[in-house]
Amino acid sequence: MKALNAACIFLMLITLSSCRPGSVEIFPIQDNAKPRVMGRALFPEASDSLIKELGLEDGVPSSVCAFLIKTDGKELLFDAANGAADSRLMSTLDSLGVGAEDIDYVFMTHLHGDHFGGLMYQGKVAFPNAEVFINKVEYDQWLPSDGAQNERLRSIVDTYGDRIKVFAIGDSLPCDVVAEAAYGHTAGHTIYQVGDILIVGDIMHGVALQKDHPEICASFDMDKESAVASRKTVLNTAKEKNVRIYGMHFPPPYYL
Repeated sequence: MKALNAACIFLMLITLSSCRPGSVEIFPIQDNAKPRVMGRALFPEASDSLIKELGLEDGVPSSVCAFLIKTDGKELLFDAANGAADSRLMSTLDSLGVGAEDIDYVFMTHLHGDHFGGLMYQGKVAFPNAEVFINKVEYDQWLPSDGAQNERLRSIVDTYGDRIKVFAIGDSLPCDVVAEAAYGHTAGHTIYQVGDILIVGDIMHGVALQKDHPEICASFDMDKESAVASRKTVLNTAKEKNVRIYGMHFPPPYYL
């Protein structure tokens, strides 16, 4: 494995005990090159008075993230971010001494474009040696659907071929990764536990607003009632078990 260079000091590195010998190291990868905020209009259920009270009139701080986890001698990537022209995914992996070919597994929280876009890079498979894991509920929701985004998704799935691994909640996954249902944002929105770490996908789009008001949904949540229930469950679990949760749209430091 290549040595880490000085750029790593600008990233969060958390080392926690794992259920396997060794450690779990997590590296947040902020994909967006420019600061990102979620506009007020994306949270229609939030009152103007609450937005003002929280000082969020100019928007709610956010990000677009993927997460690299090193454990058991393997390189695990959780989501693949946007894959846009200004994506920092590949450059950040490189700064961590990790080549695209070094990624062993990619675990998808759900199949929105800002999470699967980075599976391709310059028109080719981004992670040529990786297996990509997708919850069957989510897979079945999006793959048959119409629309340009889903055509792009089908093209990616076809390109990866038999390295796409569709699983059910309760199945055994590599490196002792545990998948848990957190449905609501999408039909099969999935969170993952690795050791003492919870990767919670899009459980919140605006942490400064939703961490204390989980009843408020972003307009992106497809099933709002289920999304609220999942959000409350995740927040309660984090508190009760004293674990950190990392979200794909959490602003720096990318965890709670």
